[in-house]
Amino acid sequence: MPQPHPGSTNRPKPEKPEGHAGRLQAKAAGTEFASLGIGMGLAIALLAVGGNWLDDRLGTAPLFVLLGVFAGFAGGCYSMYGRLAARREGSRPAEADGDTDRGT
Repeated sequence: MPQPHPGSTNRPKPEKPEGHAGRLQAKAAGTEFASLGIGMGLAIALLAVGGNWLDDRLGTAPLFVLLGVFAGFAGGCYSMYGRLAARREGSRPAEADGDTDRGT
């Protein structure tokens, strides 16, 4: 039996759902992550366009475009963090929240 490469790890492969359920789960994850990227791109684009409009009105060439891009990126990151944190919270068992009903 050949020896594994010294730098490799011998982790077990994660179990994947088989068949139709596995494909649906993969599509759902793909659309969720695609929507995160689209949301971030839209936030950056809309605030950059707004910054460009302000620059045209005020004559401050790149100032508000740059501020719009940075604000859009920060807002997109904040939105992404919130959505991923909510997804992580939703995957925890009920006992971790301390909301278990003990019948008392």
